[in-house]
Amino acid sequence: MPGIGVEEAAELLRRNFAPWVQELHLQVRATSGDSATLVMPFDEKLHRAGGIVSGQALMALGDTAMVIALCSAFGEYRPVFTVDITTTFMRPATNTAIVAEATVLRLGRSMGFAEVRMLTDAPDRQLVANVTGSYSIPPAPDLKQRENGSIGRPT
Repeated sequence: MPGIGVEEAAELLRRNFAPWVQELHLQVRATSGDSATLVMPFDEKLHRAGGIVSGQALMALGDTAMVIALCSAFGEYRPVFTVDITTTFMRPATNTAIVAEATVLRLGRSMGFAEVRMLTDAPDRQLVANVTGSYSIPPAPDLKQRENGSIGRPT
């Protein structure tokens, strides 16, 4: 699989994701041909009562990590559309950064499937949640779109 580098993935994240996703301050830790590892730093704004990281923040991290893994599998940014996400919360995460390890399970012409393991960013790396997602893949942009730079820009 083609793969993209960490710097390219970080740039994709910065240029193509909504401002509220940017406010999560996600960091790309690693990429490979069909996977990506992102970290969501500890931030009290993302916690609910008792210092527990909110489920909404975890789901946004999972979705974003799967999209970056799909882009790595494509070897470039391509817009994809979330069809389904299932999140299984296994234990509360308190006062910790979260590591999201995303892997593409299957990449077809019109659909992609991925999963994410979310772990505490601590020596014991406790499993916090598991996420699976399916994504619609629109047809690849044509050469004219590539040349005029309109790929990935909101219309």
